[in-house]
Amino acid sequence: MRGLKLIAIDLDGTLLYDDGTLSERNAEAISKALSLGVEIVLASGRMFRTILPYARRLNLTGPIIAYNGALAKVISTGEVLSHTPIPPEIADEIVDHCLSRELHLNFYLNERVYVQHINKWSRLYDTRTGSRSKRVDLARLKGSAPTKLLVIDHPSRIRGLVEEFRSLLDNRLYFLVTMPEYIEFMNKEVSKGRALRDIMNRFGVSRQEVAVIGDGNNDLPMMEEAGVKVAMGNATDKLKCMADYVVGSNEEDGVAEAIEILTRLHLSRPLPSSRPVS
Repeated sequence: MRGLKLIAIDLDGTLLYDDGTLSERNAEAISKALSLGVEIVLASGRMFRTILPYARRLNLTGPIIAYNGALAKVISTGEVLSHTPIPPEIADEIVDHCLSRELHLNFYLNERVYVQHINKWSRLYDTRTGSRSKRVDLARLKGSAPTKLLVIDHPSRIRGLVEEFRSLLDNRLYFLVTMPEYIEFMNKEVSKGRALRDIMNRFGVSRQEVAVIGDGNNDLPMMEEAGVKVAMGNATDKLKCMADYVVGSNEEDGVAEAIEILTRLHLSRPLPSSRPVS
């Protein structure tokens, strides 16, 4: 695949089906890209440890982008390329607010997810991600610097909660809605794009040698770092407007379609700076 050295692929809503499974077609397409010397980087809001099973199935050994970019870590060596946690004093405010409002909060520390109660929200999250939430008094974790925080609630309440946290935080953290029930909180300096840039710098890969495949607005910063941008058929309008290609949805093996396009078009010519949406 001349000219292309790295493809960063979002996980949920992109590589995986809605039920969290990985299709044979997508796996085979990634295997073909690897055989052509292309590095595949999985990028997700999930914890590193819950991305690993997919990476191992795909025989990946390089970097993973986890926690929406708060952590970039190499699978084979364990080298941490970047880790940017939430400042403890801001995390403490969110913990206090969630406890007083009886909001469900996931607290991510040292590759574990801690919750105040095991309930329908913790079970929903664990089912989706393969995690095992651990019950603890979250007040005991105050003073720690979590990699990420996540509020889970009914979709009908999320918009109101976003405004509530916007007022509380006054632009001190980066937070966004990543699923209908999720509000994710990260350090203000964190994004998938920054983590991808750290990887590119570490391994000497230029923008024109990178392609990104994604579906959500949290993939936008990563798209901005790529020479070729691919949006899934189920992607947000913002992502589709930015994309060089639009492929099928995650339920239609859009990642395999994207890799087939990249293979076909970039085996015989260098990466273009722009391509029309297909």
